[in-house]
Amino acid sequence: MMPLDASPQTGRDPAFQSVLDAYLSAILDIMEALSAIYPELAEAYREQLTGLQTRLAAEADAKTLEESRATLHEVLTAFSTRARRYSEALTDRLDQTLAAVASNEDTRSLRSVRYVGHLIDFVDQMEESVLSMNQTRLTQQATELRKFAESIELDSRDDYTQLRDKLDQFRHRLVEAELLAARDPLTGVANRRELDRQLASRLQSGREFCVLMFDLNQFKNINDECGHLCGDEVLRQVAARLGGQVRSRDLVCRWGGDEFVVLLDCALDHAMTRSRQIAQWLNGAYRVHVEGRETRVNVAVSVGVAEYVSGETPDQLFQRVDESLYIQKNPPAAP
Repeated sequence: MMPLDASPQTGRDPAFQSVLDAYLSAILDIMEALSAIYPELAEAYREQLTGLQTRLAAEADAKTLEESRATLHEVLTAFSTRARRYSEALTDRLDQTLAAVASNEDTRSLRSVRYVGHLIDFVDQMEESVLSMNQTRLTQQATELRKFAESIELDSRDDYTQLRDKLDQFRHRLVEAELLAARDPLTGVANRRELDRQLASRLQSGREFCVLMFDLNQFKNINDECGHLCGDEVLRQVAARLGGQVRSRDLVCRWGGDEFVVLLDCALDHAMTRSRQIAQWLNGAYRVHVEGRETRVNVAVSVGVAEYVSGETPDQLFQRVDESLYIQKNPPAAP
């Protein structure tokens, strides 16, 4: 039976409901604060807090409140750590930018000193012309002074343009460095570092995903028979085909050697279907051009699949992927 003083909508004590509402409102304020501090970092943490808020609103009790406290602490700690690293990176970039600006300003300061010296000379000459009543000379000096002033304006404009170009180049180099840090230099797909980052993001968010691992069968024979340059080109083409078979929110990574990993945001049934479709697309003949020669290489792949199970570690997840791959490469003998 519902207590007489319980809310008819929730069945909760009004005092408890009032405290809960304040708590939920505080979580909302925290979400807004994260977005205000670093909007580029906050989205993943907002998703976790939204899920936490939804669960508490639906089933708030002593257990969920205790779990929410731990979750809230973990989210804020993770955000604090990432925000600190992000801030340090921004500080490093700012220091480099300020150094470029300071160097440019030093050059401008020296030039400004020369400008002042020229202006003093102009003034002295014009005073002499005024005293001597040399109207022609005075007119000529006024024209020269106007041209000099225009040259200063153009020079300053050029300084600004050069500084802007330097900052653009610096920004472009930063983007290139970030991309290179996340890419496999041979194939251009993501590397293990980027895989670890995206894997951690998925584990943290708790969303559903599967891992697919593709292995090129007998790839060593390609290197032995056709050369390593040919083998490298085959890996590049396999990576390109693989990248064309997944969505932008999924990830293709070169795991190492002739192995590639794909993270698919889907359930196991769909991942199994997609793994067969992708393997079929990767299998077959490849036309490879190396040092002016065309070589046809036949490729066959094996694939292992596993769906992430809540609570397991990345090592445990990839152990199951390896086991799945091994079974496909070494199927049990028919009875």
